[in-house]
Amino acid sequence: MRSAHVLRSALAPAPPCLGARRLGATTALPRLPGLQTTTAVRAQRGPLRRRVQPARAVAAPAAESTAVEGAWERQLPLGPGGTVTVQVAASGNEQRVVVATNRPGSLVLHWGVEGGKGYKGGWRLPGERCRPDGSVVYKQRALQTPFRTLNGNGVQAVEIKLVGDEVSDYLNFVVKDESTGNWYDLDGTNFQVALRGVPEDPAAVPVAAAVNGNGNGKAAAADLPPLLPLEKVPQLPQEICGIWAYIKWECAGCPNRSKEEADGEYEAGIQEMVTLLRRGRPLDELWRVARGEVKYADYMGQYSYLLAPQRQAAAPPPPQKQPKQQAQQQAPAQPAVYVPEDLVGVQAYILWEQAGKPDGADFGVRARELLEGRLRAGESLQDVERSLREPQPQQAQQQQKQERKQERKQQQQQAPPPPPPPQAQAVVGQSMGMRSRNPLDLVNRSTAPLLSEKKRAVRTPLTPLLEAMQGDSSINWHRLYKLGNKMELLVAVSLEDANNPDSAVTVNITTTLPDDAVLHWGVKKAGRGSDWLQPPEDLMPRGTSVSGIAAETPFESCTDEDCMLDWNQVDYEPQDFGGSRHPLQRLRLHLPAGHHLAALTFVIRSEDGTAWWRDGGGNFTIPVPGSRTKKERDNALGFEDELSRIIVDCEVNTGAWTLMHRFNKASDLLGDVMSGRFPDVDSSLARIYVWLRYSAIRQLTWQRNYNTQPRILGSAQERLTHAIADTYSRTTGWAQEWARLMLTTVGRGGNAQAVRDEILNIMHRNKIKEVKGTFMEEWHQKLHNNTTPDDVPICEAYLAFLRSNGDNVTFWRVLTEAGVTRQMLENYDRAIKTEPEFFPDKRDSLIGEFENYLKILKAVHSGADLQASASAAAQFVPGSAKGYLGYVLSHSNGSEILPLMEAAVEARTELVPVLRNSRDVLYLDLALENVVRAAAERGAGGAGAGAAAFIAPLLQNLALSLGDNEEVCYCLKAWLELPEGVRRGQRPNKDDALRAMAVIERIRRALADVSDHVSQTIGPTSQAFGEAFGCENWAVQLFPEEVVRGGPAFAVSLVLTAAEPHLRGAAELGAWQIISPANCWGRLEVVPDLHGIQEKVYSEPTILLAKRVTGEEEVPDGVVGLISGDCPDVLSHLSVRARNMKVCFASCYDPAQLEEVQKLAGKGLVIETTAAGAVKWREADAGEMAAHSGNGAAPRAPLRVTIPRWSGKWMVGMDGFKNEVVGAKSKNLAGLRGKLPDWIALPASATVPFSTFEEVLKRGENRETARALAQAVKEVKPESAGAALARCRDLAMQVQLPGELQSALQEGMRAAGIPVPQSADEWDAALTALKSVWASKYNDRAYVSTRKVGLNFDDVRMAVLCQRVVPVQYAFVIHTTNPTNGDAGEVYCELVRGLGEAIVSGTVPGAALTFVARKDDIENPTVLLYPSKSEGMFVPESLIFRSDSNGEDLQGYAGAGLYDSVTTAVTETRKVDYSSDPLLTDPGFRHHLMGRICATGLAIENALGSAQDVEGVVDPDGNITVVQTRPQM
Repeated sequence: MRSAHVLRSALAPAPPCLGARRLGATTALPRLPGLQTTTAVRAQRGPLRRRVQPARAVAAPAAESTAVEGAWERQLPLGPGGTVTVQVAASGNEQRVVVATNRPGSLVLHWGVEGGKGYKGGWRLPGERCRPDGSVVYKQRALQTPFRTLNGNGVQAVEIKLVGDEVSDYLNFVVKDESTGNWYDLDGTNFQVALRGVPEDPAAVPVAAAVNGNGNGKAAAADLPPLLPLEKVPQLPQEICGIWAYIKWECAGCPNRSKEEADGEYEAGIQEMVTLLRRGRPLDELWRVARGEVKYADYMGQYSYLLAPQRQAAAPPPPQKQPKQQAQQQAPAQPAVYVPEDLVGVQAYILWEQAGKPDGADFGVRARELLEGRLRAGESLQDVERSLREPQPQQAQQQQKQERKQERKQQQQQAPPPPPPPQAQAVVGQSMGMRSRNPLDLVNRSTAPLLSEKKRAVRTPLTPLLEAMQGDSSINWHRLYKLGNKMELLVAVSLEDANNPDSAVTVNITTTLPDDAVLHWGVKKAGRGSDWLQPPEDLMPRGTSVSGIAAETPFESCTDEDCMLDWNQVDYEPQDFGGSRHPLQRLRLHLPAGHHLAALTFVIRSEDGTAWWRDGGGNFTIPVPGSRTKKERDNALGFEDELSRIIVDCEVNTGAWTLMHRFNKASDLLGDVMSGRFPDVDSSLARIYVWLRYSAIRQLTWQRNYNTQPRILGSAQERLTHAIADTYSRTTGWAQEWARLMLTTVGRGGNAQAVRDEILNIMHRNKIKEVKGTFMEEWHQKLHNNTTPDDVPICEAYLAFLRSNGDNVTFWRVLTEAGVTRQMLENYDRAIKTEPEFFPDKRDSLIGEFENYLKILKAVHSGADLQASASAAAQFVPGSAKGYLGYVLSHSNGSEILPLMEAAVEARTELVPVLRNSRDVLYLDLALENVVRAAAERGAGGAGAGAAAFIAPLLQNLALSLGDNEEVCYCLKAWLELPEGVRRGQRPNKDDALRAMAVIERIRRALADVSDHVSQTIGPTSQAFGEAFGCENWAVQLFPEEVVRGGPAFAVSLVLTAAEPHLRGAAELGAWQIISPANCWGRLEVVPDLHGIQEKVYSEPTILLAKRVTGEEEVPDGVVGLISGDCPDVLSHLSVRARNMKVCFASCYDPAQLEEVQKLAGKGLVIETTAAGAVKWREADAGEMAAHSGNGAAPRAPLRVTIPRWSGKWMVGMDGFKNEVVGAKSKNLAGLRGKLPDWIALPASATVPFSTFEEVLKRGENRETARALAQAVKEVKPESAGAALARCRDLAMQVQLPGELQSALQEGMRAAGIPVPQSADEWDAALTALKSVWASKYNDRAYVSTRKVGLNFDDVRMAVLCQRVVPVQYAFVIHTTNPTNGDAGEVYCELVRGLGEAIVSGTVPGAALTFVARKDDIENPTVLLYPSKSEGMFVPESLIFRSDSNGEDLQGYAGAGLYDSVTTAVTETRKVDYSSDPLLTDPGFRHHLMGRICATGLAIENALGSAQDVEGVVDPDGNITVVQTRPQM
């Protein structure tokens, strides 16, 4: 693409001639026959490309119905040393235009016209009859016509004839060299030539203007409106700056630019708008252009004259932000000096000539500096101009030439130039502002189901055969190949004796191809690599002929019984296969014992040779068993799923295999996934991603026994990337995310032939000989033979080598950083063994050449390159994204991180509606994601507290990347609801910091979920694939981690780590949270999770560092301390058990401290907790360990529990809530009657007494169930408890309830005021809930807990408390003595949305709203933690049956929460949004509700006379109901 920014300008005619001496540098073009030139105005320029220069323009006369008679010519510069001549002849209703040039290369004219019938503005494309031969339409915006050789003098030309309605006002064009990708234009603008009438004398119009021939370009500078003072110019919003930059870039044809060029052009766009505003154009008018209401080209055509330069010092550009230190170091400003731009061009041209006319060199800045220096020194402008324009004496020229030659020689002998100045230090920067939107609108809510949910695997005519093979032990190897157009091929290899690899082999090849198919085949022997050998005659079936080294055997119609199809069992009809009811063709090959072959290899052709079928572009290769070839069964058969078997088989068993083969096979398999061949779309796409990523990180061969031409590889890449994009558009959720990630593993492909051709062109243009044994020639041969993604870092390394003046250390450093080693280069099929050579006289030219070549390589191999992606996707980019994209393109290397992040994320957000439209939009989306991640990595380290400003854009970035993004969107919403100062990194007050920490905890949990899902999904696959492929161990072990670290979630984690310490300090939280205070001494053991070792018994005092805890586990015997990075609820079962056992339990929020503790694994450790909430730790010496050696291992005396008898009643009301009848929950509720304030309600309650379950088992109808249950209880052993306990639960659910029980329930509920079930379904739900509570005495957690305290789990008796489910807004748990510090003067409470099970069950991670109040100041609670739970538990109005066991109030046994409470309606878990809840948005509401809850706890404690553990709810009207209470343990 073009290397300079293109703006449209009038160039008719060009500036006056700059002198014959300058014209002598160009090759004269021959006069074209039949063209009488009435005026000839020529222009010459130097190679200046960055600074904008003024040009001259002539207004065209008003369009008439017929063209004006006449002819004229323009000669214009076309790159260094080149010219383009435009000859126009107008006669009647016909215009003839010839564009000719002396520039060599494969040139095309990129052109359009203005004017003509029906003209509506912009470039118009003439109709077919006026398009020269070979013209093609480019993106519906321009025509591209190849130049044709005109004569033997190297002149190329394009001739255009416009007739009748096609007669136009202007021709607009640029020229592209297809062989190099270079674009040639006029100082960053389009060429424009008037086609109507002979041009008049020109008026000044700057090149920065874009005139389209509306007649306003001829205004003289003297007629310009006066410039307004800068202070009266409205401030430009950053959004319009980005949009302006984008539409200028888009108008230029979306050229590739360096980051420096993009930055400069962004600022030039700002200056352009500032100038228009200073000339009186309103800001609203510029916004109309930015919004697309007025075309940029049309607008500039009307107002470009306003940009004409003043004959005085130019107005300063708007002030730009810069680091303070940098501003202080700048030199004092020099007085402004006016230098005519044409003189700058002349001086630059002279410098370019003096430098040897290097391609792509820019002398504009140096030229301006020289001229300004001469003028400041006192020379007059006339003297300077005269010295430049007049020819120099020959003697002086010779002297200068010798001086330049000597100077270059000295430069070449000097040390390498100093390194470029370091990149400006990254700073947070000023926010550009992000659009206001509800983050929940970003949630992916697509209703399109995955194919795995709506389609079963398609059954084909070969499916029955395949199913039979999968159960046949004699089958040694089999594969099913898709041949396209519903055709398939099934190959099976079987041994005569499955236990003897040397026994005879039979190969069955069955296909649904047409009946004229021919097998074109050969054999391979062990150790012969890819050699295809002619088969021995004794292996050739009847009817085989020989063609060269191949045998050819026709397929025959299969009449075997297993080929007879039942069409009712397949998903096709006979007409899909030519109408035949028996479409299968088969060929059978027999290999005798001792055949000594390694494989069969083949392709298939039609009988007439017009159609060929291959395996992904290569040969089919079928491995055959034999003691000398392969003693083990096929490695791929070790995989259970067919997709993995196919992938592994291709990588391991195929002789010839390259990137091309892999990409083609991946395309085929993606098609199979989407057609329903493989049952699970999600896991199938994950497997393909793992495979392609192993390829991308060079763990799989890129070339084995086969050479792939670049154009063929490019075609395979293009096919695969389009298949991936199609898969993305047809999937949702994680399946869609795996498809998106696949694009990161493969370049977009396309014109890969340019890779092969351009390296040779570079060598020829720079006169580098093709000499064997040189780096350039070896690389050329490698590229010619087989280009791979390694060529990108090779090119980058060679560019670094050139820029360092031939420093080989630099070359190898760049290669090594990219993961390319010397050994890899030497192991290529066409090896690169020679060090790169340096050409001092060609250095600058080669740098330009290889910078362009790097773009070609990246376009093929690097799909997510920002510039290339933006260019390719330009036609799909919505207007709302252009401003943001323009900013990113211009600032991707900028030092201000925040606005860059925001712009990239907003651009991604605006692309969402068109992501499914194009592969190129997906690549652009990936490129923008990379920009955000790179910005985070640059900015997080030094941002400190300011890193908080990055969190919002990074969360939005993550949400845009994830397939399942709901939780991240809720996190983003919660973060955006925080005060702005918190989000910007300012020092918050304690309360705001606590709120921020709650959101951060939720974010971290969301990041952990993403990481866990990735690891769990691709971890096993990457392990299995890596081992089967023979990948390096490090690549296999780190595979899931590297995928996570390379994704957008890691960037969020990075900035959280930077921002969190400041917020935690402001919240006064510290790095630790003490759950169970105690001092302890023990040996440290690090475990991945607590659940896996909870039944372990430690023989010495042990402190565990568990990386994962949930709160549902048990404390292992012998453990005296527990620390973790996870923070379970302080009221969870584990927390309560730790406090009861006096075990130290603390959570650490600082990963660095945890890492320091972990270093002491295996050593003695001392942990001390303080009353202030601090945790101190240190290594214990031998004496301390010996002194405390008995603390953790002493056995505890077993607990005893009284087994109550059945009371003789099936249900009792509150009056019957007595000892030995019901549990503590029921008794305490009864004890509260009449003792609480009126505003505290108690629920209507009735209880099924103790031992009712055991009484039911005694009934005759349950005799067998009771016997089986007793046996199952006996079989419960610690080593295999899980399965036996599950059996117990199943049996408990099978008991038949006597009719009198149901009658008693009905009567008891009615008497208590509990709604009685009305329908059979409601009764079924109620009785099922009752049995579920009974069965919970056999759950795993309860079994482990009873064993820990020496209690027989079968001695537990379960009373069941029945209540109406109170409508719930919030639920709370109260401990009337603070459990974290044992303070009896303080009430400790937790409050959540929904049911209280979200607090006590441990199944919903995160913190509740946690608060305390002094009992002597109960109405003034203090918030300790704000809620961070992501979910709540909710149930519609129904009944609840609560466990009320005889163990829940047993001293020393934390039985609460171990057994189930079950509702008759389904309890659902759903997302909760605390950020918009009154608990957070209304401080008055929060304070009042917390005070009432604390008062409730105190009232209950006073009523019952002891510390209580209380559960209750708050209904939507704010009423408080206590649902249960028990003594606090």
